[in-house]
Amino acid sequence: MNSQAGKVLESIHQENFNKRKQLDRIRYTKHKKMEKFRLTQLEAAELRDRLLYEVGGKLPAEKKEQAVANYVQKANIKKNAALAIKVMYKKILDILKKDSSYFTVVLEALKLDCRAQGKCLMGATEMGQLAMEYLDDRKFEFSKLEKEIKVNMKERERTLKLARREVAYLTDSFPDLIRKEEATNLDDLYEDEDAVSKHSVHWELEEVMGICKRLQKATLVSSFDKILLRLKEQRYQTERLMMQLTLNSAKRDALIEDRKHAVMMLDTLKNVGQEKTAQYLLEKKRLLAQQEAERREENDLNKALDEKGKIIIEMKTSLQQINELLSSVGAPNVPRPFTDVPPAIQYALEEMVQPVPEVEADFDKLILTAKQKLNVLIQAVSKMEVTPEVRLNARLFYHNILARTMRDNYKDEVVAEGGLIEFEMEDPNVPSHAIIKLRSKQLVEAQVSEFDVPADAPKK
Repeated sequence: MNSQAGKVLESIHQENFNKRKQLDRIRYTKHKKMEKFRLTQLEAAELRDRLLYEVGGKLPAEKKEQAVANYVQKANIKKNAALAIKVMYKKILDILKKDSSYFTVVLEALKLDCRAQGKCLMGATEMGQLAMEYLDDRKFEFSKLEKEIKVNMKERERTLKLARREVAYLTDSFPDLIRKEEATNLDDLYEDEDAVSKHSVHWELEEVMGICKRLQKATLVSSFDKILLRLKEQRYQTERLMMQLTLNSAKRDALIEDRKHAVMMLDTLKNVGQEKTAQYLLEKKRLLAQQEAERREENDLNKALDEKGKIIIEMKTSLQQINELLSSVGAPNVPRPFTDVPPAIQYALEEMVQPVPEVEADFDKLILTAKQKLNVLIQAVSKMEVTPEVRLNARLFYHNILARTMRDNYKDEVVAEGGLIEFEMEDPNVPSHAIIKLRSKQLVEAQVSEFDVPADAPKK
């Protein structure tokens, strides 16, 4: 029984010894790996310092990160500018819609006025055409009547010449035509029974002959037998001419009245047309001048809006860059939360991976933030004691930064983005690279010391 218990106890001790030996082996391996990790970390820090010294500025990854941040910032600025332009164009479209409705009404009014003017001109043209046709008809009738009168006058002149010729011929041959007869007492042949008086036949014959001669001379006939025919002809011609005279007088009076009415209507149409035309031309000139003034005002407004938008964008860009430069001013030194990740690795990861800064788009907030941080800087500078050595170091630091920026731009052939010079400044609240290296070294040594192999470890 005791032998079995001793065997069990011996086996337990042997198992314990094996486990401790295995634990010592693991601790030794861990110690070696920690030592190797520390050496690797120190080598990485030295390589980083050497790389920073050789490059003389930021790392390519940091440059890319800065470029990406600048691109994001520019994209946000362009987005804000696009939104501002969109709002501006919406307002312009509203104004143009109102102008379109206004000019549509004006155009409709002009169309109605044009139609009314056209109808008036067409009516005036038709009336003028009718007046001209009526005047041509009257001229044709007058010319026709004039020709008929001339023909009639020529015919009468020819007849008068023939009658004069016959009268002259009869006058010359009249003595040869007198018939000589015996004197006969004819007093008894005529007796007026009513008056119971007797007349001399010779005296009555002479009186009748005198009347006939006067009638012959007046009617221009060759014999006494044609006097009655000529008187009938003259009576007929007189009646015809009187009737024609009455008709012509009526036509003349109507033509005179029509001419007066046409002249009056022509003067009225001329005056009305000139008045309406002058009014239309004045209204047209006024509308054209108003349109030109509105067009110039619209162009000036667009130019002013464009210039204002450009100035606002430039101001926002400058303020965003100033706020980016002043981002570390007044930042509190917040302690890092405790995690399972070693602090050295956490510092290295945070240094390598930096978040893209968010760009503020509000103009008032940008101005307020920049004002507050600049006040903090001014207060900090007022509290500092600026000695000649500090001033010399600051001037040397500024020239070094300027020379580095010029060298980077010359080597990389890249134009510096933004309108401000980018520079780095040290903030006492933010740990520097040397402090971070020192802290990481201390943490590594502390962790390695925890896993050291104890001196009294059993060895087999």
